[in-house]
Amino acid sequence: MQNMQTQWAVVTGASSGLGVALASGLARRGHNLVLVARREAPMQALAAQLRHDHGVQVLVEVLDLGGADSTAELQARLAGHGIEAGIFINNAAFGLSSEFIDHAPERLRAMLQLDIMAMTELTHLFGRRMAERGRGHLLLVASLAAYQPTPMLAAYGAAKAYLLSLGEALHVELAPKNVGVTVLSPGLMQTEFFDVSGYTPPPSTRVTMLTPQAVAEIGLDAMFAGKASVIAGRLNRLVALLGRFVSRVVQAKVMWSMRHR
Repeated sequence: MQNMQTQWAVVTGASSGLGVALASGLARRGHNLVLVARREAPMQALAAQLRHDHGVQVLVEVLDLGGADSTAELQARLAGHGIEAGIFINNAAFGLSSEFIDHAPERLRAMLQLDIMAMTELTHLFGRRMAERGRGHLLLVASLAAYQPTPMLAAYGAAKAYLLSLGEALHVELAPKNVGVTVLSPGLMQTEFFDVSGYTPPPSTRVTMLTPQAVAEIGLDAMFAGKASVIAGRLNRLVALLGRFVSRVVQAKVMWSMRHR
């Protein structure tokens, strides 16, 4: 059994979808959990289930990570519980799907604040504390959209491309400090993302859809194996591979045409 400093895992975006699956996968592996999201009721229900099924400790922290000073607030709350996380799952995010110029400015700003700024600040906080202790794992959740320009998800895809680049750089930078950094890039999943973003996947892409549980296991296995990045799903990996042989402009045009068939 790991000591108290290394067996705690923090999972953001833990109220639904992939966050729930990642928390469940960590609980099955014996890790105590701190669940972080805005909605308390689903996290409390998940916490009760995980305590019952796996005998782990689970704390629920209700926090809007897109808010001002949220990173410092989370750090203070963990310190108040005497918790130093050995694993940090950087999963909280949301997307916007429409033509870029049609995005409401306040929603666009909120998305970028959460998907880029908050995730960067959290990665910086947990990465630094893990480096000081000489151990730890960071899992950053990007997206298949990080691998090509994606019209109708332009800003969201760009934010995820930033996260992919950041994580792969930190994988090398933090390795000498014994801190593992892995980027998980899911494709389509049946989650609340579609409802929140307004995104309707083209029928031709539905064959690539995976369950959040399957994606979570792929991500956790990659993290514990020390991989720099992983794309969930064979077809999604093929899509990303083929993109290396096609210009980014052509990729963008293909994505645009798929949305308008």
